[in-house]
Amino acid sequence: MLSNRTIELVRLQVNVRDVIAGYAKLQQAGSRSKCCCPLHQEKTPSLMIDPARNTWHCFGCGEGGDAIAFIQKKENMDFPEAVRHLASKYHITIEEDMHERTPEEQEQEKQREAMFTAYSLIQKYYVANIHNQDDQARAAYTYALNRWGKEFVEEFGIGFAYDAWDGLINYAKQQLLSNEVLTQLGLIAHSEKSKKDYDFFRARIMIPIRDRYNRIIGYTARTMADDDKTPKYLNSSNSLIYQKSQSVFGIDIAARAAVKDGVYVLVEGAPDVLRLQSIGILNTVASLGSDWTDEQFKVLQRNATKLIFMPDADCPKVGTPYGTGIQKVMKSAVQAWNLGFDVSVKEIPLGQEGRKQDPDSFCKSRLLYDDLETQDFPVWYAQKLIQTQGLSPTEIVDKVAFLLGRLEREYEVDRYINLLHDVIQGKSMWRKAIHAAQQNRREESLRCNDQNSHYLDLFEKYGFQTRGNAYISIGANGKIFQWSNFLLRPLFHISDGGSNALRLFEIENEDGEKRIIEFKAEDLVSLSRFKQKIESIGNYIWLAKEEQLTRLKQFLYKATETAEPITQLGWQDHGFFAFGNGIFDGRTWHKVDDFGIVRLGDQGNFYLPAFSSIYEKQKSLYQFERSFVHHGLGQVTLRQYAEQLIDVFGDNAKVGLSFLLATLFRDVVTAQTKSFPILNLFGPKGSGKSELGHSLMSFFIIENTPPNIQNSTLPALADAVAQCANALVHIDEFKNTIDIDKREFLKGLWDGTGRNRMNMDKDKKREVTRVNSGIILSGQEMATADIALFSRFIFLRYDKSEFTPESKMKFQRLKELRKMGCTHLTMDILRNRALFEAEYAHSYKQVQEDLRKALENKGVEDRIANNWASVLAAFHCLQNRLDLPFSYTDLLSIAVDGIMEQNKETKRNNEVATLWDIISFLRTEGHLCMQADYRIETVSHLKVDSSSSQIEFAEPKKILYLRYKRVFELYQLHSKKIGESLLAKSSLPFYMEHSPAYLGKKRSFRFKNVIQGYTQSSVQDGQSGLTTESVLDQAYCFDYDMIVEQYGVNLDVVYGLTKEDE
Repeated sequence: MLSNRTIELVRLQVNVRDVIAGYAKLQQAGSRSKCCCPLHQEKTPSLMIDPARNTWHCFGCGEGGDAIAFIQKKENMDFPEAVRHLASKYHITIEEDMHERTPEEQEQEKQREAMFTAYSLIQKYYVANIHNQDDQARAAYTYALNRWGKEFVEEFGIGFAYDAWDGLINYAKQQLLSNEVLTQLGLIAHSEKSKKDYDFFRARIMIPIRDRYNRIIGYTARTMADDDKTPKYLNSSNSLIYQKSQSVFGIDIAARAAVKDGVYVLVEGAPDVLRLQSIGILNTVASLGSDWTDEQFKVLQRNATKLIFMPDADCPKVGTPYGTGIQKVMKSAVQAWNLGFDVSVKEIPLGQEGRKQDPDSFCKSRLLYDDLETQDFPVWYAQKLIQTQGLSPTEIVDKVAFLLGRLEREYEVDRYINLLHDVIQGKSMWRKAIHAAQQNRREESLRCNDQNSHYLDLFEKYGFQTRGNAYISIGANGKIFQWSNFLLRPLFHISDGGSNALRLFEIENEDGEKRIIEFKAEDLVSLSRFKQKIESIGNYIWLAKEEQLTRLKQFLYKATETAEPITQLGWQDHGFFAFGNGIFDGRTWHKVDDFGIVRLGDQGNFYLPAFSSIYEKQKSLYQFERSFVHHGLGQVTLRQYAEQLIDVFGDNAKVGLSFLLATLFRDVVTAQTKSFPILNLFGPKGSGKSELGHSLMSFFIIENTPPNIQNSTLPALADAVAQCANALVHIDEFKNTIDIDKREFLKGLWDGTGRNRMNMDKDKKREVTRVNSGIILSGQEMATADIALFSRFIFLRYDKSEFTPESKMKFQRLKELRKMGCTHLTMDILRNRALFEAEYAHSYKQVQEDLRKALENKGVEDRIANNWASVLAAFHCLQNRLDLPFSYTDLLSIAVDGIMEQNKETKRNNEVATLWDIISFLRTEGHLCMQADYRIETVSHLKVDSSSSQIEFAEPKKILYLRYKRVFELYQLHSKKIGESLLAKSSLPFYMEHSPAYLGKKRSFRFKNVIQGYTQSSVQDGQSGLTTESVLDQAYCFDYDMIVEQYGVNLDVVYGLTKEDE
């Protein structure tokens, strides 16, 4: 069964315009596109594509939806088939939900599918109703048009339920829909009085509620009645597919927009959502009138970390300072803030004469919305609290400071203090209150993690008690038997899914000596192993027999929580980023506790042993994990650090920062590209190449020491690159003389190939080390001895080795900044993962197209261009979200120059370049003769065998005609003589024919006959007895000027001909 994540990625990443363009010719229609609908026959385009919403709607047949819906209709696929089809086509990893379902769960899944099917048919009924021509339908359609406009009504699928008791019931009978299903959906109700079923929604505008996969799960229905007795809005009842406390209205459109903008706009009701989405505020959602729940906020957290609340402007009731809308937002915004969101408020003014206004009635245009002030919630909250009677300034400060206690960075605290000082003066008072709140939160976190229960209710079941710090049992005669001189407090079962599990306990003896102890599975399988383990760590003695130990284990195991070990730092499949000392979940930093545990609520518990008190004194263990940490010391902003990098390293810093961005989302990049380049920093000693590596590594490790590739063993290198995912690894001192195995290892990093090894810790089976890191490789030699390796690089050159005093001062300032660490900036970048997942594929295609245009006819190797494209696309994707001091245009220009330089070095050193070098040498030595072995002629056109027509040149062009057989024979002889690697006879034509300078082949071309440098004036033809000075032979044709430019050869010199020939 498909995972929800796969479905969501397909909805976010697949562009519906691209999908439909594969079936129809598109025309531009303003900001939209249109075409003739591929689902029915028509001559006039009626299908409209909205790129902002990523949806389509045909005004001819009435169908519409997202890319998945289009494939379902066009290819006659069900929902899962359409998702798999699009995921495969657009290189999205298909993840399966491997949860084994019970029979009850399988039955529920069938019921859910039946409900989705029912809603798809019922939606057609309601939409058809609103287009009917009777009075009820016309009134409903007119109301909807006046409120939201024709296009929006059609595309959103707004319908109408007649003022009739059995309209839907009769339609359901025609469609063979089960009344039982419709009753479960709340569309049909039962009258106890008449004992009959009836339509629940009557005389109402039907507004569909969709889930984040664009499937209808319910309705919110607006009455057409004018009386005050009828509720204005009715919502669908809860069902298997719709839970009011978990569903968010508007999420189907808003999720994609929220990913791009990083923010949701929260309003109270469905009409508010429809209004704002209709004027282009697509990231608007609502809770449908009820208070926001934690479950709804969790839905929003998938796509954004910021929220903007827009409260209704209600008239305050007597004795209250503000209306109901403000009160609701004060409550919900505090709730959202405590869940880790950055919260702001856009407040709507009251209408004339103090009348109520809401986003639907006020925001008639985008301009009116944009003109509303957006305030930071803590500041807005403080202003509202001032209006509350009975609260002193000190109480207000404490309430607001409690919110700000979650802030970790001092510059954020400073910003809020400056803003709040304007509300209640006293900066020192605010700072003191905020610091106190920070301390209170830290202490509360420790209290939440402290599990002090001794599970007294379980003791009787297992036949023992505790007395002091010892286990005892009491015999039938009342005699006390002591089992131990210690107690074990169960902490965690660290389960790796195999036989290598661990168990953590806190052990305390009768003398009060306490410590954390880690048991391997084998330490608990026998009495002797258990006693050996506990006695080896101190005064801990087991006095009882194995039977009593078994009873104790039964108790301890039942009372133990489970945690999962983190074996590779960095990005985790669970959806968070792990450092050695804690976890960043995309919003909040969770520090490891004394046991090495991080608790992430519903996601589970995770074990990071490096900072467990068990290993506190064992400094030789977990050295990498103890360096890959977040200290929270750095206060520099991303822009400030980038400016300092660029001051020191110039354009290379811009490429390096872009490589960092790509690395932080490496799994997303490689899902699209299937490979990931190595960042190669080349230059003389003292040029600063390694220092850029150190500066980028500070986003993960302070004062990183890169392994020396010459001295390191292959297993050590493999372990180094496998220690982290979506993070940088720096390898230094590259030279062309490294072992060929190491060169092959580096090549394997490009496509993620790991190293095979025997797993000695688990089941002794062969496994592959995962390689998910971004590699920086620095050295003083250009890797052109192995062009296959060099072409896997993004190559950056460092030329300077002497620096001015001013440059040295800038470098010292940079070193001071990086010593504080930049992991806080890593977290800031990681907050944008949802955007990156949604937009990277589009950015990659755009960058590839931009590079193609810039490099057209330059003969650039595809691998090199695509390597750079993968990194440029990362910056392109995040350029509007991150504050960096350079633009995509700047980076594109740098990349084009870098690609051209790298391509030039590649061509200069590859096999074909070697061939041309040998040809040039043979020519200078007199072994190759002009006119005899090759000819150079300037022509305006060329006729080659592979083309039926001539190649016409805009200007006369020099053509090199190469006598293939003769040249290859000499190439073979010379290569063997000097020991040069030889291209196979079958390979040489391939390389030559795929050279950008190659124009074609002529089977019959006239060359002079030359022997030992002299033209033969009479050569006997064995068949006819005629004499000739020339011979016909096969010729390869090349653009001579391009050969000169690419390979630096000069063949336009006459050698070995007679004076008469010259």
